[in-house]
Amino acid sequence: MYLGKRKIYDEAGSEARRAELISTKSGAVSNAFIELEGLINKTQVAEQYFGHTQGWLSQKLHGCEVCNKRKAFTDEEYHQLAEAFRHIAKRLAAHADEIDAAGADGDD
Repeated sequence: MYLGKRKIYDEAGSEARRAELISTKSGAVSNAFIELEGLINKTQVAEQYFGHTQGWLSQKLHGCEVCNKRKAFTDEEYHQLAEAFRHIAKRLAAHADEIDAAGADGDD
């Protein structure tokens, strides 16, 4: 189920294509970055959670061929990316809770 803010004109067709895409790990990762475009900074995900450059992450995401070898995530890296997304979600939830708990701004 698409949770973004973009207007989907063919919801049934879009959901069918999305379901097919997320049936594999590589498709689920691609879909996540497509749907979170502009919200998730790939450079920071690569650096903070993998200790690599954005180029490294991009090669893995797009299955680029480097030195005659296709780049792809290992099972461990897929899990690491899922954990990174969970960590980001926890951080966002904690900040949302802080905003809700904070007092109102005073009038100056």
